[in-house]
Amino acid sequence: MAHKQLSAGDYVESRCTRCRTVTNHTIIAMVGDTPARVRCNTCASDHKYYPVRPAAPAKTAKTGGERAKRVGEPRSTSRSSAGADQEQWLRWSQEGVADQAIPYSMERAYAFRQAVNHPLFGLGMVTAVLPPNKVEILFAGGKKLLRCKT
Repeated sequence: MAHKQLSAGDYVESRCTRCRTVTNHTIIAMVGDTPARVRCNTCASDHKYYPVRPAAPAKTAKTGGERAKRVGEPRSTSRSSAGADQEQWLRWSQEGVADQAIPYSMERAYAFRQAVNHPLFGLGMVTAVLPPNKVEILFAGGKKLLRCKT
């Protein structure tokens, strides 16, 4: 089966730099037999032609000393820092400061190592106050960056 010679105005599939996916594009400019510039038919952005490549197989084993990620797998925190945070929270929560915890409010200012009781995350401890209006609180489920008054 013979392929049709492409020219400006024809449709071609390309990786869109704005949509970040493969979509249909209209050819704007050609260099020889290959498209040079295309316009995305979905978002109407103009960019260089990026041909569609077949998907590479997902790597799951350790190779060359570095960890290979599976395609589509969400990122996770390193186990060592998450474990250290969990240990710190357990030590702190056993000190009996739950009765001193104040209810969390975005309209309140907080101090370092202050006990906070959040309606969703539970008991926590302030680990950092970040100007102008953020506070990092360590909960049983991990650290959360929350809004506060300065």
